[in-house]
Amino acid sequence: MLVRSLRVSPAILVFLALCAFLGWQFRQGHSLAAHQLSDLSLTKDDSSSSKRPRIAVVTFITDEKSYVHTSLKNKDHYARRHGYDFIVDYEAHTDRGTTYWKFNMMERLIKTGKWDWIWWMDFDTLITNTDIKVADIIEETLKNATDPKNIDFLTTHDCNGLNTGSFIVRGHERSIKFLHDIYAISDREKTADHGLSEQDAMARLIKSDPISGDRTIQVPQWKLNAFPQEIACFDESNEVWKPGMFVIHFAGAWAHVKGEDPTGQLMKKYKDEIVWGDWKEFYV
Repeated sequence: MLVRSLRVSPAILVFLALCAFLGWQFRQGHSLAAHQLSDLSLTKDDSSSSKRPRIAVVTFITDEKSYVHTSLKNKDHYARRHGYDFIVDYEAHTDRGTTYWKFNMMERLIKTGKWDWIWWMDFDTLITNTDIKVADIIEETLKNATDPKNIDFLTTHDCNGLNTGSFIVRGHERSIKFLHDIYAISDREKTADHGLSEQDAMARLIKSDPISGDRTIQVPQWKLNAFPQEIACFDESNEVWKPGMFVIHFAGAWAHVKGEDPTGQLMKKYKDEIVWGDWKEFYV
């Protein structure tokens, strides 16, 4: 067989070499890109484990008050500043008494699964230092707990015991059972004339049921539910509200302050003490 020798021009050899080089570069780039995407995926997963908790600030108002704008503006401003959700109900539908509606709200919000923690605030409260994050109070409190994952309720006391004007609930199905147990106590104690307040029913559950008690931790009153000097009903810390503290609560103002609108008078006095922060940083 006759074999003819093939002669390839230098230009073709250079072209083939260039193609081989570009192919190698493409494979290397593809491998590097895949590696970088993998790294980014890992970084994203790592950061998600340390993301900030999802928090809702919750209240209700069912009638006209002189301080409606002050209270709503204050809580809405705070929630916007820290990226929390602010939820308000304007109707209360419960046969146990209007104050029990706070528990109905809690149950409804927990069932959505949208929030890790729900902070209930009575309407006669003001956040007087919006620099403070309630998430930090939760974190600090849980660090001091023996079993942090077991804690579902952060509460405060005043001179009379439990005060439900400002408390925090974990967004977990265990909390729903806790609320149902409160309803059960209320229903058992109900008479033709009156029933237990939501505060007394919750206090009885915590005291009578060891499991519920273990899931509750008491926060110092001044940290989450401070009273002003006009309402001298403090917990064992005996701390009166001072400028720079987180929250002020005008609980039972009618029994301590003279005038036609005791709570409105205190709201007007203490709103000038609020540390607001620059609204332009989060409101625009």
